Amino acid sequence: MVNKKLDFEIDGVLYNYKLFDTLKAIDETKSQRKAAKQLNISHTVLNKRILKAENLLSHKLVTVSNKGSSLTDYGLKILDEYVTYENRLNDNNESIIVAGGPVSCEFIRQLASAYQVENLKILETDNETAMHLADVELVDILCFDDPVKAYLYNLEPIALGRDYLLLLSHEKQSFNTLSDLDGLNFVEVEGSAQRLAWNTLANYDLDFDIVRVVDSFHEAIRLVEQNENLYTFINKSMAYTSLHTSDVLKDETYHIISALNVKNDSYVESFLNFASHRAQKVTVSYGFEPL
Repeated sequence: MVNKKLDFEIDGVLYNYKLFDTLKAIDETKSQRKAAKQLNISHTVLNKRILKAENLLSHKLVTVSNKGSSLTDYGLKILDEYVTYENRLNDNNESIIVAGGPVSCEFIRQLASAYQVENLKILETDNETAMHLADVELVDILCFDDPVKAYLYNLEPIALGRDYLLLLSHEKQSFNTLSDLDGLNFVEVEGSAQRLAWNTLANYDLDFDIVRVVDSFHEAIRLVEQNENLYTFINKSMAYTSLHTSDVLKDETYHIISALNVKNDSYVESFLNFASHRAQKVTVSYGFEPL
């Protein structure tokens, strides 16, 4: 089998596979000169390739010490993401690849266990990356934490279950009405169903500020746990990880968790139909609401 090469998009910029081959070689050899020799290019070409990428990414990719060269944490992170997608291209196994947000992906993971799906690979990522992977047919199931994302792309995924948002606070507090949220500072998780909370607060003309925007619920939770003046919203299905929550916005933030059979595969279709119908009792046990 001929290995396929994959160009990879980061923050809207497409990077040639040669950059990632370079990062692999440096990670393996711990030397830029040895990496250049392995790639059959000059050390100068390799160095320029790294510096150009670092300038575009605004992140260091390689550090040099008396022990040689090594990848930074960021360099390792993007290389790991790239290798995941590259392996999918060259995978001989009939794995089911799932991509989407953390809530819907975890939902699929749990339901796959109940359905005894053993060959599942899950890529938790942002919506734009997941959509790109679906467009180039690198995934079998596309998951949506927020139904509006599917609507914007004119897609009709299968509804799996319902969820709603809980207000997370640093310590135990009572929130009896929406007005109790007036004047609070929030951490937003980009691309999540939190838009329902912000729309509700705005519709009720409450004064609130989004003071931080982060990429993950884990980061939002960490910030709130460390700062008594910060709040965020988390899905009820993940509330087992947190102690101080309130369902004050429960009725206003119900939303559907859904998934799309990207390649119209019959096995995937049967699994998603199981998740949507016969698995609803299992759905409740995982912290989601039935349809």
